[in-house]
Amino acid sequence: MRLLVLAFYLFCLAGCSDQSAIPQNEVLQLHQDENVSVSLSPADAPVEEVLSWTVKLADGWQIKQAEVTGLSMSMGIIPLSFKAVAAQPQLYTTEMVLGACSQPKMKWQLQLKLLHATQGEKLLLLPFYSSWPD
Repeated sequence: MRLLVLAFYLFCLAGCSDQSAIPQNEVLQLHQDENVSVSLSPADAPVEEVLSWTVKLADGWQIKQAEVTGLSMSMGIIPLSFKAVAAQPQLYTTEMVLGACSQPKMKWQLQLKLLHATQGEKLLLLPFYSSWPD
């Protein structure tokens, strides 16, 4: 009887959890400093699935150019076009899909060029790995 009560209690608690929030382990934080934060979701970057990029910038910074290239093997250049998130100043997002290749874990790189009116340009080269979906 105690097991039945415990199972019911745990079932009720599971129903109270926030399923809409992305678990922290599903977001890969690629860079963070006082001017810029860059993250990728899902963290394991499965190929042939939609990936979401998020960039948070300090005041005065803007995205000049963004692209993804393959480092393990040539896969061309994938340009990214970030859009501002409504009602969230300095937050930008975009989505992309990585193509599959012969390597189950391929190394890629986000190249992010930022511009500030007084501080000039900043170039971030941020490597990450893709995976084959389960």
